Amino acid sequence: MALDSRLKVAVSVTIFLAIVFVAVAWILHPPNLTNLDWIIAFGTLFLLSVVSTLMSLQVSEGGTKTSLEFIPQLAGVMLLGPAGAAGIAVLSELVPASIPGKALHKKLFNFAQKTLAIACAGLAYTTFGGPVSLTSFVPMETFAPFLLAVVVYFAVNTTAVSYVVAAAQGSTFGDVWREIAGGLILFDISMSFIALVVAVLYASFGWIVILFAVIPLFGLRYSYGVNLELQQLNTDLLRLMVKTIEAQDPYTSGHSIRVSEAAREIGRLLGIGRRKMRHIETAALLHDIGKIDVAYAEILSQKGPLTPEQRELIRDHPDRGVEIVKSIRSIPPAVLKDIKHHHERWDGEGYPSGLKGEEIPIGARIIMVCDTIDAMTTARPYRAALPVSVVKEELQKHRGAQFDARIIDRVLEAGLLDRMYPV
Repeated sequence: MALDSRLKVAVSVTIFLAIVFVAVAWILHPPNLTNLDWIIAFGTLFLLSVVSTLMSLQVSEGGTKTSLEFIPQLAGVMLLGPAGAAGIAVLSELVPASIPGKALHKKLFNFAQKTLAIACAGLAYTTFGGPVSLTSFVPMETFAPFLLAVVVYFAVNTTAVSYVVAAAQGSTFGDVWREIAGGLILFDISMSFIALVVAVLYASFGWIVILFAVIPLFGLRYSYGVNLELQQLNTDLLRLMVKTIEAQDPYTSGHSIRVSEAAREIGRLLGIGRRKMRHIETAALLHDIGKIDVAYAEILSQKGPLTPEQRELIRDHPDRGVEIVKSIRSIPPAVLKDIKHHHERWDGEGYPSGLKGEEIPIGARIIMVCDTIDAMTTARPYRAALPVSVVKEELQKHRGAQFDARIIDRVLEAGLLDRMYPV
């Protein structure tokens, strides 16, 4: 099936399911549109949802965004029922949808995805005994159904987004789901309990409580933003530092960034979680930082074979890199291990520790593959860049000896080299 066809099917299925589940919610729990208190609650939660939607943050280079709109919408499940909460989700999306520039299929998907998630969460809540009320809640009757609604909401939400992103990118659903679910989802789930507090307080004190709910929402949004900005700033500074160092040698310029990008692609193929993958990308970016010593300048530009002394010096660069990088307090120990062991071989013949097989951290194994691929596909003082066909033969030849066979098999099966180095 063509990529565009897969995307159209994915969006169409999401829209269809959203219509079905909203219809079911409306039939089983029709909204009380003649009740003034119901209308006031709907309007209040709608305004809070719009504010939360406008405070969305981009959390990935691919454009995936997160916001706190699920908090007033989950509160709407308890106060207004599934159909009312779905109505809030639909109307809240009208604001970002009115902003020009986004493709129509993306706008339609956003409407459908968020409406489907909250409708399913609302139906789960009411089906398992969750009360819908504007006046009172019994904690023991409410907590378990609400917890189920939260789980259902994020399960449906991440599944729908992963389904469409996988169709758009031509990736596998499992790889995309692990990447998305491995991000801020645990933080989002923990924050969703603010919705329970909002609903209980609203039932006790009325719409005025929303003024107090806005304060933690802004605080959480600020916390989100600061955390993401610091992560991006650290990454940008590291990339700038590495580019500055490598710019001194035209043969290695861009090497570490390419290795880091290749490591990210292989990590996706292997289904590695987002947090662990960030560590591996950082280690890949810094894997050769130990070579900044002037002692390596002559070796890196040398055309002939290395002397025994030069080989010994080269074998020291992982440890030298660790000594440099560990001075950065924000770098976790996993990154240091990947840097230290990125020249270990699967058969135990590598350096500096002679680790073997699964003893080698997965990040170091990935970096070893990416480092080798980039070295072969880049021109050196002593040879021209090798064609992709030769690189594939070398990887196949050394799988299970120099490289982890599982990594090589996934790289070759997925055609990663052909995508990265098209003819």
